[in-house]
Amino acid sequence: MEKKNVLIIAYLFPPIGGGGVQRALKMAKYLGRYGCKVSVLTVHDPRHISLDQSLLEEVPKNVAIHRAMEQKIPGMGAGVATPRGNEGESSNVPEPLVHKMIQKAKPMLKKVKEAILIPDDQITWYSDAVKLGEQIIKQQNIDVIFSTSGPYTNHLVGKQLKKLTGVKWIADFRDPWTQNMHRPSGKYRLKREEKMEREVIEKSDILMTVTHSFADNFKEKYGKTIKRLEVIHNGFDPEDYEHLQEEKLFPEKWTFVYTGIFYEQRNPRLFLESVSELIAEESIEKEKVSLQFAGVFDYPGYTENQDAVENHGLQDVVHLWGNLPHKKALAILAGADQLLLIGDVTSDSGAYIPGKLFEYMAVSNPIFALTVEGESARIIREQQLGAVIPPFDKEQIKNELRKSYQEWLTYGRQKLESKNTLKYQRDEQARLLAEVIHTL
Repeated sequence: MEKKNVLIIAYLFPPIGGGGVQRALKMAKYLGRYGCKVSVLTVHDPRHISLDQSLLEEVPKNVAIHRAMEQKIPGMGAGVATPRGNEGESSNVPEPLVHKMIQKAKPMLKKVKEAILIPDDQITWYSDAVKLGEQIIKQQNIDVIFSTSGPYTNHLVGKQLKKLTGVKWIADFRDPWTQNMHRPSGKYRLKREEKMEREVIEKSDILMTVTHSFADNFKEKYGKTIKRLEVIHNGFDPEDYEHLQEEKLFPEKWTFVYTGIFYEQRNPRLFLESVSELIAEESIEKEKVSLQFAGVFDYPGYTENQDAVENHGLQDVVHLWGNLPHKKALAILAGADQLLLIGDVTSDSGAYIPGKLFEYMAVSNPIFALTVEGESARIIREQQLGAVIPPFDKEQIKNELRKSYQEWLTYGRQKLESKNTLKYQRDEQARLLAEVIHTL
């Protein structure tokens, strides 16, 4: 096949870490195997809650990374969102005072940000990204643009570059936009974003997303506006698991591990309460259980989850790793007896598949999933990956914990048999994307 020059637009790209970077990173890593030469347009000097320099090592040397600057808005910089200052630095302001200042200013700052930064905080990246993107397209003879969201500003950049250059464009949605359960409220903002979203869908040559539920929702809302709709799942990279050495902090303990971010609609508080009650009932021995969390346990300025740990007397049971390099996070997953999956609890959350589910799938340790019925529950059952428990049902959570604990006491950790997971592997997903690119 004739080689195609592809520009990936992704604000979330290494050294930014976390689950949001993986799709763009792995497409950049593998598209070259399938007749594509890749360039990446991302942000310069990212200020992000999660940074992982090690991920840059996965980017092939022949992939050119171009970095656009963000405009700085007074009072909206990293110091507002991250009270401990820049990555690796500590604030000179006493922590209790910082916490008080943030709590007091938070409602006002949130309202101002939501009124100004539309469709997301990364709109400050738009102008320089368009300018640099146009230069890349002309200099590299780009054939196809692939913008992947969030943030949705990526698609606004893609739309403008399509207008300026006429290059074919794929708009890839890892999550819904105006139908997103986490989007800010407000009729004015929704109207503006729906106009943006409709224009993106009208102008893009292909609308792509990651679940069939998302695809159905796009079709229901936009119908014939969509020229062509494709679904390519998220997944895992088998190469990440080659020679992976498991790491277990307490080898003698029944260990749960969760990797990722918590927020109001996805939090561990009922799970913590259930464990605490089972310890009090002497159904579980406190000395034999370890609950480990890697990622963002509480966002800066919030303490609800840490408060729950203390209120339930679980300080000796809960271990917080904080943000970890990707390989380190996989190593502690590999050492877990149970992989804890906590999904969102809104009415439409069944359409979502957390990216961590695929990493859990690759690790092949049993999953303990607190999730509503939907895409994630279906995959867990189809692949026989573990237990699915309604996230609101404390008694069922406790019953499954009792059962799992007794099985661990009797048999130790149970390794799962591997299933046919090809469609969930990053290399295969890059091949499918390359096929779509070549049809354009």
